[in-house]
Amino acid sequence: MNFLAISFPFPPMALPRSIQVARLLSGLGSAVTLICAETDAIKLDGTIYPDAEREIEKLVRVKYTAPLLGKQFSRVLYRLSRKRWNERYRNPDQYRSWSTPVLETVTGLLEIEKPRFDCIVTFGQPFTCHMIGLELKRRLSLPWVAYFSDPWIENQFNEYDSHARELNLRSESLVLQQADMVLMNSSETIDLVFSKYPVELKDKARVLPHAFDEELFKEASSPASDRLLIRHIGEFYGPRTPYPVLRALLHARKVDSTRYEDVTFEFIGPYDLGPELDEILSDPLLPDVRFGGRISYLESLAAMGQSDGLLLIDAPSEQSVFLPSKLIDYIGSGKPICGITPPGTANSLIREIGGLTADPLDLECIERVLADFVDQVRDRKHSADKLPWGRQDVRSRFARAAVQSQFSEYLVECIKSSGR
Repeated sequence: MNFLAISFPFPPMALPRSIQVARLLSGLGSAVTLICAETDAIKLDGTIYPDAEREIEKLVRVKYTAPLLGKQFSRVLYRLSRKRWNERYRNPDQYRSWSTPVLETVTGLLEIEKPRFDCIVTFGQPFTCHMIGLELKRRLSLPWVAYFSDPWIENQFNEYDSHARELNLRSESLVLQQADMVLMNSSETIDLVFSKYPVELKDKARVLPHAFDEELFKEASSPASDRLLIRHIGEFYGPRTPYPVLRALLHARKVDSTRYEDVTFEFIGPYDLGPELDEILSDPLLPDVRFGGRISYLESLAAMGQSDGLLLIDAPSEQSVFLPSKLIDYIGSGKPICGITPPGTANSLIREIGGLTADPLDLECIERVLADFVDQVRDRKHSADKLPWGRQDVRSRFARAAVQSQFSEYLVECIKSSGR
């Protein structure tokens, strides 16, 4: 099988999608030609699969250059005309100018090397990759698989106004209609995204979850200290904050000042939370709570493996279809998980594997669940149980080899159903 893949992120870009694409495509066992971006606009992390490029049959990096004075121009245009700003930066995203050089690169490959591709695979986000796939489908008439790491229109973090939503709904509709197969990381995401389309369109959708790489967790162990170390690893931004957990800890200590005396809560990753954080951290009743900055990807995996328990904190919402790739890495670490996450995909998975959850808006429930979680983590630390935590049948679904195998099966299915 020989396929053409389009993904803006790829190592060493410090993006979750970069990690997942490398984990899926490198060492897949198929002939892969991957076109990805080369840019100074995104932070790099050399610890993310440094050998991935050598494990792809052909990798072409196509330059993406952020416009000079881009931020200043964006701010001015936003003030002058929100409509024009949407068309430039939200149609579908700020990387749309990457489409032209990518299409030119594909044309050059076909002219010079005459590869015979069996299908096209595009990875979004950014959704510019799917717009490239749409044009390649038109030009080459090849089977096309479109993978969505997150919902497009229903993603609360996109914060579309009515005009931007209209533009992107039109693009999403074209992609879902023209793609031969659509992959999403949960059945809940599929249900949500396709709920606004004719029911038969959903027949082309399949579930392909994120994966963890067990090879990267070989050194996992609990801290030698008698103290418990509970960690959250990842960035806080927008509505995703540590405040629900911090408030619950503070309230618990006001009720019982000895609670959590043997526990350190550590939040690792970028954050910009303002003066409220300083106010909470200055309260003498708060237990041992620490904040650290950005670390490399491999350091983050080591931090997971060298903790006693892990916290997942999501933004509040009535229902969440998001399946964070970080949660799958948490599962790979084999450490107990507690999710402060709304009803939905992540919540259900944490419960299925044996973890505890609480809604970010329910302070009383968070306080109770954190207390139960710490008790469970303490019991596990003091027991002789050294096996990876969680139901093994659930863990195995997200192992890299299993997800790669499922991906290959989907590609074969797509190619065969197209009659090629």
